[in-house]
Amino acid sequence: MKAFSAMVLAASLFTGLYTTGCETSHTETDKPGVFGGNKHEETTTTRNPVTGDTSVEHKSQQTP
Repeated sequence: MKAFSAMVLAASLFTGLYTTGCETSHTETDKPGVFGGNKHEETTTTRNPVTGDTSVEHKSQQTP
């Protein structure tokens, strides 16, 4: 019974640590350019649910 209880405790701690990580979302878009070419944009948003901090990274690339 002790072994089973220890396994249940370990499993609950593992899942608790796994679910409290940062939340990340990523989007990508490709659009035709005004004068030809292609515009590629990427946006990555990361939110820490514990502290409430949010960071956003945006990249844009224009090809001729």
